[in-house]
This record gives sequence, C-alpha cells and structure tokens, in this order.
Amino acid sequence: MARKTITELYAQATADFADNTSGAITPIKLRQFCQDFLDTVRPSYATIVLTTGIPVSVSTTDTVFSWSSIVAAQAPDWTVSLGSGNISRANGPASTQINFSIDCVAPNNSITIFTLYVDGVATPWVISNTSTSASDIQSFAFSAVSYSANLTPTYQIRAKSNGTNTVTLSNGVLVCQNIPVNVN
Repeated sequence: MARKTITELYAQATADFADNTSGAITPIKLRQFCQDFLDTVRPSYATIVLTTGIPVSVSTTDTVFSWSSIVAAQAPDWTVSLGSGNISRANGPASTQINFSIDCVAPNNSITIFTLYVDGVATPWVISNTSTSASDIQSFAFSAVSYSANLTPTYQIRAKSNGTNTVTLSNGVLVCQNIPVNVN
C-alpha cells in the first residue's frame, strides 16, 4: 500500500478497472486500489508541544530551539525530533498544512521573529512582534501550506531577535498535517 496523489489514483483506477468484459478486474486489483485509496486519504499528522516556559538565547541569526515537551500525536509516516524541533514526513512528495503558535516573553523593545523552515531553507512564513515590556507575554501564530517535492520533507521553526537576547518560550505547538495532492 502507498500514499499516492489523486492523479495517480485516477490513473490506477483507469488502468485496473476497465469494462470487465474479459474478467480482468480481479479481487487483488480491487483490494490494492482500495488500500492505496485509504492510505491516500487517511489523516496523517504530527504535533509537538512546548508547555513549560524555557529560556532560549536568540541572536540576529535564526536559532533552533528544543521542544522539550511531549510529542502529542504522531502518525506512522511522521518522525519527530524534540531536540531539533524537526518534524519529517516519509512517503512524499506532499502538500503539508502547518500550524504554529507560541507565547514569548522578551526584553523591552526587542523584536522576536519566528520563521518556518522547510528542508533547511527559510520560507516566506514569518511572524514578528516588538516587546513593549520585559514581562508582557506576546502570542505568535501562523498557518501555512507548503508543497515539497522532497520524498522526506522536514519542517522546523527557528527564532531570532534584533539583538542577542534571552526569551522565554511557553505554550507552543507545531502541527504538520498531510494534504492529498493532485499532482505527480
């Protein structure tokens, strides 16, 4: 069984299920198609959570931070690394819906920026805010959809600031969910 694109499923159905005038539709072909279809539309996601406040040193370059909390959910085709904050999916290519949110306490007048990386490359999905007080909690959140031709795409959030600062992160969640695609 394999996760396929919608286009691949249409091609498989056309090839395997012609008019059955010669008995060419067999139980094994029907079973294989049904299993491939179910693998394609089966929910597939991974979630990592950061619940407790952890101090993170950030600078003017993007910094990897540890998601030192639990893996809340993980489907068999996803791999999570809490230490690097990586979420990887096997059986690509795929479109992935990414949802990210986190709370941050940063020094007064500092700018904190969070960026989504796909396969180690910064994407346009960035969110930032300027702290107005060293005790204010800033909430960050964004949703994105990313297509990767990579067979094992990796997603990661990195943080940076307008200077070298220590920020405290809490109540974070990163969710990656597979979206069936209609391309080869």
